[in-house]
Amino acid sequence: MAKSLVCLTLATFLAVTAASAQSPTTAPLPTGDRASAGVDLATFLTRNRTRMMRADTDHDGRVSRAEWSAWWEAHPGKGPYDPAGRFRAIDADADGFLTAVEIDAVSTKRFVRLDADHDRRVVRAERPCRTK
Repeated sequence: MAKSLVCLTLATFLAVTAASAQSPTTAPLPTGDRASAGVDLATFLTRNRTRMMRADTDHDGRVSRAEWSAWWEAHPGKGPYDPAGRFRAIDADADGFLTAVEIDAVSTKRFVRLDADHDRRVVRAERPCRTK
């Protein structure tokens, strides 16, 4: 299990590093509305990590299960429908803490799922509406 987690972590790090180091192979982004240009993987990861790490109230660089629960109880309707289930899904090593590496791994998978046209950018039209 530990070896698998190390391999997954390393693979995620290498994928993120390689993706951010590549030069764009598509046409330059439009200079008009920035929202229609979407976000790249690095921006997507940074936004998700920053948002989730807000729950880290003791500032130790990881989010405990208690911090996670307290955060979502204080912000009802702003996050996952099942905060405890979401925590378990992100906590790959099941140690009771969320780290930046675990958050990035889950966020990378989500980015790949959302990027329907595989242009390495997620635009507003590719993001699902939250209707619940």
